[in-house]
Amino acid sequence: MEPITLCGLVIVMFGLWVEFEPGLKSIARAVYKCKFFAEIISPSTVQRPAYLRKMPICVAKAFHN
Repeated sequence: MEPITLCGLVIVMFGLWVEFEPGLKSIARAVYKCKFFAEIISPSTVQRPAYLRKMPICVAKAFHN
């Protein structure tokens, strides 16, 4: 494509973004506030505390004798 065509395309795309940005942002906010979407992106697995994942000291000492 010629440079003048690319510049025109950039100007048109910028103008469309400025024109439709408020509407797109309001749609995005509505989707993010939806309970269904919140359930999808929320972590579903319950994490255990770090001390439960590590080997207890008394068991670790038994293996290093």
